[in-house]
Amino acid sequence: MLACLVLAWANGAEAGVVRFVVESRTPFAEGASFGKTGPYERLVGFAYHEVDVADPLNSVITDLVKAPRNARGRVEFRTPFFILKPVDMTRGNRKIYYTVNNRGNNPLLNAKTRAEVGLNDFPLRMGYVLADAGWEGDLVPTPTRLAAELPIATQSDGTPIVERMRYEYSDRNIPKDGIFTLPLEGNPAFKSYEAADTNTAHATLTVRDTLSGGKTPIAADRWAFGRCSTGRTSLTPSTTDICLFDGFRITKLYELIYSAKNPTVMGLGHATTRDVASFLRYEKRDPDGNPNPLVTGGTLEIRRVYATGASQTGGYLRDFMYFGFNEDEAHRKVFDGIIPTIVGTDRVFINVRFADPNVFSSQDVTHDFLQSSYPPFTYGVWTDPITGIRDGILKRPPSDPHVFQIDSATEFWQLRASLNTVDADRRTVPTPSNVRLYFVSSTAHGFTTSGLTLPPASKTDKCEQPVTTSTSDVQRALLVAMDQWVTRESSHRPATTHVSRTAR
Repeated sequence: MLACLVLAWANGAEAGVVRFVVESRTPFAEGASFGKTGPYERLVGFAYHEVDVADPLNSVITDLVKAPRNARGRVEFRTPFFILKPVDMTRGNRKIYYTVNNRGNNPLLNAKTRAEVGLNDFPLRMGYVLADAGWEGDLVPTPTRLAAELPIATQSDGTPIVERMRYEYSDRNIPKDGIFTLPLEGNPAFKSYEAADTNTAHATLTVRDTLSGGKTPIAADRWAFGRCSTGRTSLTPSTTDICLFDGFRITKLYELIYSAKNPTVMGLGHATTRDVASFLRYEKRDPDGNPNPLVTGGTLEIRRVYATGASQTGGYLRDFMYFGFNEDEAHRKVFDGIIPTIVGTDRVFINVRFADPNVFSSQDVTHDFLQSSYPPFTYGVWTDPITGIRDGILKRPPSDPHVFQIDSATEFWQLRASLNTVDADRRTVPTPSNVRLYFVSSTAHGFTTSGLTLPPASKTDKCEQPVTTSTSDVQRALLVAMDQWVTRESSHRPATTHVSRTAR
């Protein structure tokens, strides 16, 4: 009888994180003490997920219905995580700062000394738990990167999904002039979508001198799908590499269009962030009995959860909010506040078939990549004067977080940040009451993480007249302001973490 009850509970339970396994627990930064919080420890492991395909919260995920399912009819996947938590949780502030990684990289994942932590120690001195988990499903897994392991979509009969795919090669991903072979994706750190047809006559490879220049076709017998370290005579066929017999030139721009197969269900990346953060915030243990590592003395007292991401992951968080992932499958708010930085109006576009979140489009280069500014641009719901479509990033008030977006000058020049506040007719679009937009004048995209410029003789200087501040300085200050804002507003409304499904 007990077994039947357990089975019934398992089949009816909410999906999300079904196993949360801490595989290692080590002192952080050689046991250094951070402010009044004291020493931290670093926890590393894997979160195992299930999502309910029938849940409307998940139905927005492209190709989810084409992913393999387990005996409960759910889609399974897993992702690595790491957590920095006070050794003595009672000395912390009972809040989580979820620092979403950029292309699997988080500077605190492998920091070993206090010096390597640098000014990233600010939230640690304030007593925050820092957490992160892999979300990008096209990363080649390494011990130093957080790579999500996401399923492949197939046709209903199990045959591969095949569609046209486009890649570019330029001085951004050609490592040296004259190299003969590149991975199809252009970067060995990322998985390439496998060629379904390696007959080059059925694909298109072009070259041009400039971004706006005319494209010259490269004959089908001058290149191949494969590896060739020294040209044609060394060719080894491959479905994930391209060989140009005459060699790639860093002064040229190449475009490949070919038939690709086996798309990753990349939109599940949003579910990894949603479900890991939700588990750490709300659950004492997983269904297997593994404890939430933030539980202390049988009590889980997490008061607030915030998230931040920069550049690529700033766009990721804009998409995260737009698709409604700030509500978990139990209809609870995930993040109280989100701080996207140096993103402009870009979105990462993982929720498309054959997504390629590694590449991006800006004002002057790589115009044709999907990761770009794409409507809706504004946080507030607004009617686009050209298409007549009414939409916005924040359109679910019960589950929408507070937002601080921080941009440098680069985002206005290259990533179209002005479209956060005006429409195509140059009319002002009101900013919602739960959003604040910050412009850090005279700074650049990713200029510095320390807030301090180096002497003019330094080879790392990018400007003749270097600035003495950065968006990182502002971000640290705004984490304090965000916490004060959320706390102040929470004190004026009923305490609830559940949101209404009807608000969607």
